[in-house]
Amino acid sequence: MGGSLLTCFASAERASQDELIRQHKVIIKNHDLIVFLDGIVSMVTVLNVHRQVVFANKQTLAALALADVRQVLGQRLGEAFGCEHADEINGCGTSPHCSVCGAVRTQLNCKRNSESIDECSLTNATSKMTLDLRIHSTFTSISGEDFIICSVFDISSEKRRGVMERIFFHDILNTINGINGIAQVISKVNPDRQNLYLLHLKHMLQLLVEEIDSHRILTLAEKNDYVVTPHEIHSMAFLIEIIENLGKAAALERKDIRITSDSRDYVFVSDTILLSRVIINMVKNALEAEPEGAAIEIGIRKDDEGSIYFHVKNDSVMDRKVQLQIFNRSFSTKSKDRGIGTYSMKFLTEKYLNGSIDFISNQETGTVFAVKIPVFIEKTVHPDGDVPEAAVPVGAEAC
Repeated sequence: MGGSLLTCFASAERASQDELIRQHKVIIKNHDLIVFLDGIVSMVTVLNVHRQVVFANKQTLAALALADVRQVLGQRLGEAFGCEHADEINGCGTSPHCSVCGAVRTQLNCKRNSESIDECSLTNATSKMTLDLRIHSTFTSISGEDFIICSVFDISSEKRRGVMERIFFHDILNTINGINGIAQVISKVNPDRQNLYLLHLKHMLQLLVEEIDSHRILTLAEKNDYVVTPHEIHSMAFLIEIIENLGKAAALERKDIRITSDSRDYVFVSDTILLSRVIINMVKNALEAEPEGAAIEIGIRKDDEGSIYFHVKNDSVMDRKVQLQIFNRSFSTKSKDRGIGTYSMKFLTEKYLNGSIDFISNQETGTVFAVKIPVFIEKTVHPDGDVPEAAVPVGAEAC
């Protein structure tokens, strides 16, 4: 095809429809190959050199609820699976986020190394559910023409179980160790100081309960078993309670949480439990990003259309590569035991709170995460799978 199409990573060029049909016929004429591919228990697609689907085996069609490969003929893998970034720039492989996608990387790398294996975390634009996939791409020749055979293994259950277990045990054990430490010294301190230790112990026990409940809620939500329960919320009281919950831990590190002076008290209806989880995670992340003595800001505003905006700001700036993966499941800048906080913020907001979340992070503004939710939420949300508008623009160049 002539001309060069805009891309931030992989080539955006595509084969014509006539060329796609010809390539599809090349594959299906090879009867033994089709029998072999349909007999494999994993999802397998055959892509052309432009990373477009020209064949999909029975397992792939079943997983995507398709009757015929012609429904995805010419699409790229992310487009076929409904990736939330697949409609950006010029399709799958061309957005900034694609530069950190294991699926695209394997398809590019196998051309140089014959085969390539990587993993990717793909969030469906409609359902907001995340798939963890292991991709095995092999560059091969079929009837004298170059193709990529792409095997896709759904490892979502494996990754979800492993991540949740690691994070759960990490968080719970950390808190229990703290409780154990206080219990060991409380009887040895002067009686006039025991009340301080008892208050700290009470705080740690409350934190333990909240951590267990947080994991319980996310587990229910990912199984589609969470039921949204609307409550009337007064914004300033809501923010003050969050600051009181996190303020003691922040004070120990000499960090300050401030409500912005332009914040006002609004009354709106949402799910208090889920919204608290989202905002608390935003504040925790901001606190963890800053050194001792720093201050972070939390604020709220309402626009003329009735949407409520919460924002949390800290001064540190995230690396560009981190920004591209920040909402991916299991991604973390901390350790393998972390990485669920930002993912859960986006997942809970978009799937259950009928809202959106986004951020900006640059030298001029620092890092600002913003959540946009409606002023009123009903018990049933996203009946038609609509994707809400972004809370704030990303504030960075396209690439």
